Amino acid sequence: MDLEEKREKRPPVTPMMIEEEAALRNGSRGLPPGSWAEAAGPRPRTTERHIAVHKRLVLGFAVSILALLAVTMIAVLLSVRFEECSAAADGPPRASGNGSLPGAARQPPGAGQSPGRPEQEEEEKEARGGEVVEEEEEEEWQRRRELPPWTRPRLPRHLRPLHYNLMLSAFMENFTFSGEVNVQLEVLNASRYIVLHAHRMHIEAVRVAEDKLAGGVRVDRSFFYPQTQVFVVVLNRSLEVQKSYNLKIIYNALIENELLGFFRSSYVLHGERRFLGVTQFSPTHARKAFPCFDEPIYKATFKISIRHQATYLSLSNMPVETSVFEEDGWVTDHFSQTPLMSTYYLAWAVCNFTYRETVTKSGVVVRLYARPDAIRRGSGDYALNITRRLIEFYEDYFKVPYSLPKLDLLAVPKHPYAAMENWGLSVFVEQRILLDPSISSISYLLDVTMVIVHELCHQWFGDLVTPVWWEDVWLKEGFAHYFEFVGTDYLYPGWNMEKQRFLTDVLHEVMLLDGLASSHPVSQEVQQATDIDRVFDWIAYKKGAALIRMLANFMGHSVFQMGLQDYLTIHKYGNAARNDLWNTLSKALKRVGKSVNIQQVMDQWTLQMGYPVITILGNETTDNVIVISQERFVYDIDAKPKDPALGDSSYLWQIPLTIAVGNTSHISSEAIIWVSNKSEHHRIPALEEASWLLGNINQTGYFRVNYDIRNWRLIINQLTRNHEVISVSNRAGLIDDAFNLARAGYLPQNIPLEIIRYFSEEKDFLPWHAASRALYPLDKLLDRAENYNIFNEYILRQVASMYLKLGWPTNNLNKSLVQASYQHEELRREVIMLACSFGNKHCHQQAATLISDWISSNRNRIPLNVRDIVYCTGVSLMDEDVWEFIWMKFHSTTAVSEKKILLEALTCSDDRNLLNRLLNLSLNSEVVLDQDAIDVIIHVARNPHGRDLAWKFFREKWKILNARYGEALFMNSKLISGVTEFLNTEEELRELKNFIKSYEGGAAVSFSRAVETVEANVRWKKLYKEELFQWLRKSLTH
Repeated sequence: MDLEEKREKRPPVTPMMIEEEAALRNGSRGLPPGSWAEAAGPRPRTTERHIAVHKRLVLGFAVSILALLAVTMIAVLLSVRFEECSAAADGPPRASGNGSLPGAARQPPGAGQSPGRPEQEEEEKEARGGEVVEEEEEEEWQRRRELPPWTRPRLPRHLRPLHYNLMLSAFMENFTFSGEVNVQLEVLNASRYIVLHAHRMHIEAVRVAEDKLAGGVRVDRSFFYPQTQVFVVVLNRSLEVQKSYNLKIIYNALIENELLGFFRSSYVLHGERRFLGVTQFSPTHARKAFPCFDEPIYKATFKISIRHQATYLSLSNMPVETSVFEEDGWVTDHFSQTPLMSTYYLAWAVCNFTYRETVTKSGVVVRLYARPDAIRRGSGDYALNITRRLIEFYEDYFKVPYSLPKLDLLAVPKHPYAAMENWGLSVFVEQRILLDPSISSISYLLDVTMVIVHELCHQWFGDLVTPVWWEDVWLKEGFAHYFEFVGTDYLYPGWNMEKQRFLTDVLHEVMLLDGLASSHPVSQEVQQATDIDRVFDWIAYKKGAALIRMLANFMGHSVFQMGLQDYLTIHKYGNAARNDLWNTLSKALKRVGKSVNIQQVMDQWTLQMGYPVITILGNETTDNVIVISQERFVYDIDAKPKDPALGDSSYLWQIPLTIAVGNTSHISSEAIIWVSNKSEHHRIPALEEASWLLGNINQTGYFRVNYDIRNWRLIINQLTRNHEVISVSNRAGLIDDAFNLARAGYLPQNIPLEIIRYFSEEKDFLPWHAASRALYPLDKLLDRAENYNIFNEYILRQVASMYLKLGWPTNNLNKSLVQASYQHEELRREVIMLACSFGNKHCHQQAATLISDWISSNRNRIPLNVRDIVYCTGVSLMDEDVWEFIWMKFHSTTAVSEKKILLEALTCSDDRNLLNRLLNLSLNSEVVLDQDAIDVIIHVARNPHGRDLAWKFFREKWKILNARYGEALFMNSKLISGVTEFLNTEEELRELKNFIKSYEGGAAVSFSRAVETVEANVRWKKLYKEELFQWLRKSLTH
């Protein structure tokens, strides 16, 4: 008989049975008071009967004594056996965990017993089979016609944690840890249930006591509910309102070999493999390391103690207060108490790293911890120095001091993300914080800089003021992403990051994603725990940043800054929602005499998916009047009929459209028009016959702009005659808009290619960067076509002149990576990359010569800023020996920046056998770090010789990949998008749809986005490929 049949045959549990069970536990026989009196009352007896009764009583008493002795002996034997087994197994019915922990070290007495329950009750529970107690509880709630609190997606609101005292022992020799957490709870509503998060741990004991009073509250029973990752403690009486209680839980768990919770990583030093343990709790993984109320709203203070072997050191959010050394070579570090904070910002690490430190003007101690060899080489010095400067910048900008006495930066070999902004202990993957100036390019330095700027902004937006719930995760991620550019401008004022690089790296990139019909609003409802991972994507980060930039521009930067200062001051150490931000910013505008309802404007941008395309048409019947219309921009117009809401006239935005009029020598100052209707007429002064219009000046708004063909022609002529009349940012914006409008079918295919004809005269980096990024997806749509060489030749003609003018860099960049010529060096790099990618013969020869020189001399004289281009070009052009040489260098180098570009270069080979070999090696964690394997697969997919190999590999290894990356934010979606985004045949579309039907695992949103992308690719090829090639043939003959 299976478990389900057993459950069906059990009699239902009634309230009376529950009362009888309670009565038995309280020492009675479950009889009503009258029956008990009747049974115990004196009755008349004869003498003989009385004597007989006495004999029987004596005999019965003797038998009872013997039976009691026998039962006691059996119980003792059973308890001994139970103690022996408890550390090795905890069956599913028990509250002691989600799984056994082989070799769990140093468990306290009583490990394995069900917490807070007498032994006979544990046996009774096991005898009744499996999860019967949990079922009884659920049946009771069903009778009330309510969902039990542990089955709901959010924790019940009747308790609030005030303080956690967490004591941990880390056993690095067998990768386990034990813990004791004491949670001070405030009771908001009476209840006999304590529901908190706990996942993948073995709970040994639970105690509940009222503060400041002797004695405890009896724990009736406890159990895990894995579906919502909670642990339920059922008490024998309700907790009283406005009183506080202490919840004590003793537990143990594994230091996992994965990327979330409390996990382990390793590195090799002097031929010896060393291990470390580090945490990653965002968004919902603190529950894997200790039982807690793992939702952002439950802010509390934390006091952490970590016991570890003396050969290691431990780190946490706060400084070490005291360290207690034991005789057996162990030490316990007691950390200072934290301010009020959310669980997912708690952090600790156990490692044997070394550090360097600096101190800010306000006395904040900043340390960078890393592998001893990296610290010795000075690889962390750059990050340490800019961190000190950035803390001082943010303190001045926000007018709110950094809140903790220290900030540690921890560089780890393995981590699921570039970095995590844990308050006072920010964790970075080595590639995003360690930098060796002698072998690092400007672009690598820029990456490191911006990651650090991002994470430091989070110390205010996220750590100090935390979003109430995950639907507004963009409130922290959008701000941190926006300030990447503002903060980098503070460090390097000549780089113009916020005004220029923001366009290509954020705005243009996220508009590609948000132009899909399967996009979602930046604020999206989050119900289930599985929905939380979904909100961490580029929409939250990059669209959030783009909307913040638009807001700052139409408010005015000084007023915007004043509003942010008020927002942080009002909500520090607390939680905030988007309306709190809108209200504060509206008040800031009122203070300077402006009245704009920020919430009314911004709700349309944050609660609606996608973005508008503004179309500006000249009015042929009336002078100086234009028609401005708006509609939602979607790449696949066939998707609109599938979703009637896409065509709904209510899909509108209030758009701050800046507009200017230009002619051959001059452009007017900009004016702002608020567009809120589907179509509007506006009078534009000084609009003459030869004048052209430009909308969304410097692309401060989050929308695209289209014009009538006459206006496009006038703009193209202006770029050809004197492109500098139009600003650098506007030139980049025109290029990106034109390519994407053409791709979606709003414009003829030749318009964007005609725009870049002026490039022989373009001396600024940003338009080249915008064109390079816009050409890339077009190139991938065509790179397997028969006539690809026609497209290739056209691009080479546009690049040739500037390539000859700029030439190749010399190898003296290591003297000063940060130089005034940043823009010039990045332009040169962009042009060389285009020339080599599209097959310029001189570029190929130069790359091959540099690689050959390296191999023959064993001295790498390749200029730093183009090393990745040279490595990739050399691997693609030259023989297998070059691939093996790069493979050898990848293994031998210890510089993380060099390791990254060497690994990516290996994916550039034309040899399918080598690409297959690399794909298979990518899943070996000893060869390729877990976080780097995804990049290997994606880069092979971008190689036209490897696209089908990567797609096949992805499908065959999906179960392994999903198991490894499924819970990590971004990783699965990044992998799915990277492998599928350039599939563009009917057969590949069929394969994708068939795979989705058969696959097991999550990522449904990512797969639906992939299908839409591939459908749009197939559709574009069918409708526009031939049109494009016809124009190219005609153009090349003139």
